[in-house]
Amino acid sequence: MMKNPKITLPLALSVSAALLLTVSLDASAANAEHNFNRIASFPTYKNMPAGGDRNKETSAEIIDVTADGMTLIYTDSPQKAVGLIGIKNPNNPTPLGNIKVDGEPTSVVVIGRTAYVGVNTSTSYKNPSGKLVVIDIDSKSIKLTCDIGGQPDALAAARDGSFISIAVENERDEDLNNGEIHKLLTSRPLFGNFLL
Repeated sequence: MMKNPKITLPLALSVSAALLLTVSLDASAANAEHNFNRIASFPTYKNMPAGGDRNKETSAEIIDVTADGMTLIYTDSPQKAVGLIGIKNPNNPTPLGNIKVDGEPTSVVVIGRTAYVGVNTSTSYKNPSGKLVVIDIDSKSIKLTCDIGGQPDALAAARDGSFISIAVENERDEDLNNGEIHKLLTSRPLFGNFLL
């Protein structure tokens, strides 16, 4: 027996539309549970030293958190520092101050209560340089610096905290030769055991 194509096609479209609507509603419900919900904000000028010029440029850029989830550490390139924020009460973050790193911090990762900060110390595109700065978060002191032979861009920590990796970018001068790449880029990953 031959099926009536005039009935089958509308029925198929109706079933498809109902399934699509069901999938769409399920996806919307799932997404609603994962929306960002801001509970507080923190103006970074609050980390300026007492009596300091609070009109100076400051900016939280890259951020990580201690293993206990109670302290945030962020890079602040304009201040050439990293800033600390206490979040024991997440609804009311508290300033914990800045730590100067003598260069432009480009990235930070935290393992336990130790922060590893990539710092660009380049004086020009032709002379890229940088260092890794290791900071004890509790004492707010620099424990170690290590020249990395280039300009750091990003850091990442192994999930088990056994090592960090550093992407060495060595930016090029995009105004030189109208932006043409005039040499092979010297970017490279750097792996090391700097853990304290």
